[in-house]
Amino acid sequence: MVRNVKIGILRFNAVALLAAIACQIPGNVVAGAWTLPGNHVWCKVAFLSQTTDEEYVGASGAGRGPDPARIYNVGNRARYRFNGRYRSRALFFDLFYGATDRIDVGLQLPFFRQEYQDTPLLTGFGEPRTATGFGDFRGFLKVNLLNLPAVGTLKLGFKAPSGEFVNEDGLIPVGEGQWDFDAIVQMGRSFWPAPFYVNGDFGYRLRLRNAEIDRDPGDEWIFLAEAGMQLRRSVLGGVKIHGIRGKAATVFGARIQSDIKKITYISPVISLGPYRGFTLETAMNISVHGRNYPAGWMAVVGLSYQGNAFPGAFDFGARRTVR
Repeated sequence: MVRNVKIGILRFNAVALLAAIACQIPGNVVAGAWTLPGNHVWCKVAFLSQTTDEEYVGASGAGRGPDPARIYNVGNRARYRFNGRYRSRALFFDLFYGATDRIDVGLQLPFFRQEYQDTPLLTGFGEPRTATGFGDFRGFLKVNLLNLPAVGTLKLGFKAPSGEFVNEDGLIPVGEGQWDFDAIVQMGRSFWPAPFYVNGDFGYRLRLRNAEIDRDPGDEWIFLAEAGMQLRRSVLGGVKIHGIRGKAATVFGARIQSDIKKITYISPVISLGPYRGFTLETAMNISVHGRNYPAGWMAVVGLSYQGNAFPGAFDFGARRTVR
């Protein structure tokens, strides 16, 4: 019974990590509150990689290496129990279209390859648990409400349970099996001709119940603060502080205070381009605080393209400059 509970906790921690990755992968360094010019598209493929044997503790207790007698408190960074190790590789495909200068619509589809192993898994199953496949689909609508010198945008989004959710012991799903709805206020400011910019996001995620397992994962607050500058003509650099603050999950009608999820990352970001519309972006998401989340760093590399979807077909006016 204890083993089954542990596997269930692992499964939900794993999908929680995927949710965090999906929300926090870098877009264009100066995108944020800015919307696309009308009739323009922005598309991107991003690769993310994380391998870790540590997590942020969700419930106080002992029994972790290298000192099993040590008591870890909630939020402490510690090794997984039973010599656990988690590895995740992911590809994210994004596409946004500027319906007008002030309205963008977009979608995102992730592809995951995950692996988890610990001593009982290797003993009982003889191999690590793995899962590979497309995750949950996300859709977005951005509406620009404020322009120059500061830019303000409302970003709405949803996550549909399109990825496979497997409720079996020892397996890690690639989907979460439930719907999410986001409302995020985005603010930005370019200080051009000074080569500096700032961005900020603050929002709320409504997370619906997974009926198959009667589990409400708990709503979340989303935040991001970013500042950066143009280092050279085609080189932008920035630093982000971003994360999630979740509420307690509810399982079979009972509120589980030990199942509260939090994570904060600091992320240095470098962007090279654009060259003929293409931009190369790299980032390192470094965890600094959390609860019930894997700890460590996550490498991100992305290639994006922005250009006119149908040259000459529409005229939405002159393109706005954000830097």
